[in-house]
Amino acid sequence: MHYTTMEFNQEFASYHRKLLGGEFEDFVGSLRFKPKSAIRVNTLKTSVERVEKVLYENKIEHGKVPWCSEGLWVDSDVLNLVEHQLGFYYIQDAVSMAVSLALEPKPGESVLDLCAAPGSKATHLAALMQNKGCLLANEQDYRRIRALVYNIQRCGVSNAIVTKQDGVKFDQFSEKFDRILLDVPCSDVGRAMSNREVVRDWSKGKVIRLSALQKRLALAAYNCLKEDGIMVYSTCTTSLEENEQVVEHILHECKDARLERIKFNGLQSKKGLTDKTYDCLRILPHYNNSGGYFVAKIRRCAPIKNK
Repeated sequence: MHYTTMEFNQEFASYHRKLLGGEFEDFVGSLRFKPKSAIRVNTLKTSVERVEKVLYENKIEHGKVPWCSEGLWVDSDVLNLVEHQLGFYYIQDAVSMAVSLALEPKPGESVLDLCAAPGSKATHLAALMQNKGCLLANEQDYRRIRALVYNIQRCGVSNAIVTKQDGVKFDQFSEKFDRILLDVPCSDVGRAMSNREVVRDWSKGKVIRLSALQKRLALAAYNCLKEDGIMVYSTCTTSLEENEQVVEHILHECKDARLERIKFNGLQSKKGLTDKTYDCLRILPHYNNSGGYFVAKIRRCAPIKNK
């Protein structure tokens, strides 16, 4: 791990001290260190064993990520090998791999990734689907679409359609999906170890503005879900407004929405911070020597039929 200096503005420190209580010191301490590097093997092109052989040949120490069978911890920052360029593996935060796994897409299903760029989760979804079914990868920002398309092509994804639509208005279309991933734009505190500006520029006002957008995106995504379909809502940040409050907004506005429990072996996490969001996962950076995430799994329940 590499130590870095980091400035915490007073508003950030005050908010998180109140939010995290006794965990605050461990939390801010973890933000000063570079997280452990990880890669996800792209099973559309190769196997874990073949990538492990590549790492061994390049003298890169590695180990298994407990919660993801395709994930490998790697003790190196020099990972842009030829095999990476060929799409044999994807350089990805280990905790973020859990988001696609929580959705549990099946081959042959229809899946929507509403905020898909740059494609780390979209390419993971395609691999879990074995390139069978339809994966719609949407991104509003044209500049980010280029990275999305590049990664989809590099990883050999053949079941994806890329669209450029405003996610807030996506429910104006008639298409419904079996599963939806909504990894929303957020304040990015869970990635502060790699981007110090996140902490320096953090403000409660920014969080509140993002929360308003996230609530609109969440309702639009939910409206695109089939009966008995599953939606995963995720952020890589810490605030109550961007996490629990968005989930509670969905549960309040959508009477057929139900939270489902999420569990991963070997992934350290805590429950949501409110009674209604207890089944969500809160993952702070110091838990797994990786990024920070919030993950909620929501089912759209089919109506009960009268006998």
